[in-house]
Parts: sequence; C-alpha cells; structure tokens
Amino acid sequence: MLKELQAALTVNRKLQVTVWDPGDETVEYTFPSFVMSSGGLLFQMAPPTVHPTKILPLLQKDAVVGIVVETYPNPYIFYPVIQSLPPDAGGGYWLRIPEDSQIEVIQRRKHVRIPMVIPIEVEYVLGTDKVLTLPARTEDVSGGGLRFTALKLFAQEQDLTIHIQFSPSSPRMRLKATVVFSTQNRIHRQPDDLYATACQFYDLDDTQEMLIVRECFRRELKLKQ
Repeated sequence: MLKELQAALTVNRKLQVTVWDPGDETVEYTFPSFVMSSGGLLFQMAPPTVHPTKILPLLQKDAVVGIVVETYPNPYIFYPVIQSLPPDAGGGYWLRIPEDSQIEVIQRRKHVRIPMVIPIEVEYVLGTDKVLTLPARTEDVSGGGLRFTALKLFAQEQDLTIHIQFSPSSPRMRLKATVVFSTQNRIHRQPDDLYATACQFYDLDDTQEMLIVRECFRRELKLKQ
C-alpha cells in the first residue's frame, strides 16, 4: 500500500492534517493543506493558514502528524513524521513516511465499531413539536453509527440528532441518526446507563464522515499498540 500512497501524493493534492499537543493528546487541531513537492518517502506539506499561533508551535521536528489524503473514492490516512521545518513562514514542511507506517484506505462502506466512551447529547422530538435533549454516553462508534447508553428507551426508526465532540479542541458536530434498536441493559454499571441504543447515521457530509472515520482509526491504532 506504500507505493499506492506515494503515487497519490502528487503536487497540489489536497490534505487534511491533524496535530496533537504532546503534553495533552486530547488537544488537537485540524487544518487543510496540500502537497507542494514529493519524492520517495518524503513530501512537502504547505503550512497552516488557520489558527497559526496554536498550530505552528506543535509542528516541530520529529513530531508525528495525522494526514488524510483526499483521493477519490477512498482517501488514505497515515501518520508521517516531520523531517525538517521551513526556513521561513511561507515555506513548506518536509515530512517522512516511515517504511513501517500504518496506512489505511478509508472504505466509506466499511464500518468497524471502535470502543469509545465519551459524553454526548441526544436531541429528539416528543409528540409533534417539542424538542428535548438528553445527556448520554457512547459505548462504541463507527463511520456508520454509534451505540450509546442513557436513561431513556427510544422507538425503532426514531430520528435523533447526536451532538458529539471527540476532544475539547475538535469541532462539535450535529449528526442525524435513526434508531436501529433500543433495549434495557441487563447489567448497568452507572446510574445513567439503564438503556442501550444503537443508531445509524444518515445525511453525513464529507467533513463529518472524515472526522468520524479518522477518530475511529486513530483509536484503533492505539488499541493495537
């Protein structure tokens, strides 16, 4: 897969880049970029144009970044290392792809559930027009949906809006979802996990889908370590 990735890193190829604070991995920033030059295991990435005061200090030599290469129909995701810093503010960053790098093709129809416990809010309609919001907690997440626990039982095929944020610095998303099943937990460990509900996303835009799949892949890598 390394050769296919290298072939995809053509000049002007669009990238989505994620950087993490080495002192706190829950702090992350994502910015758009593009390939300025490439050759072998090295490629040059354009500098960030958003939040420079927050992102630039994190782009240090030997830092690992997350890259999504926007290739159609299935993007690549991998984690290169910063090889060298630009000589000036307008220059590009040279990144190196480790030969043993974890490279994944994001299959848009492949939805692997990843264990993930984070607080969310579930918005639903009571009756014909009363909108209510319920605190809940995810159990697992995939590119196609998620399962959560809460103090309410939902009807099958009921429409929900899931408010979710993967980390304090990542964007907060509103995801449309439909209930697949909802049932009482036989064993509940917390006072608020009486019911378990699985739901399926629909009408995701490309940015939402990319953020979800990237987070799932990142956490899957951590589970394998």
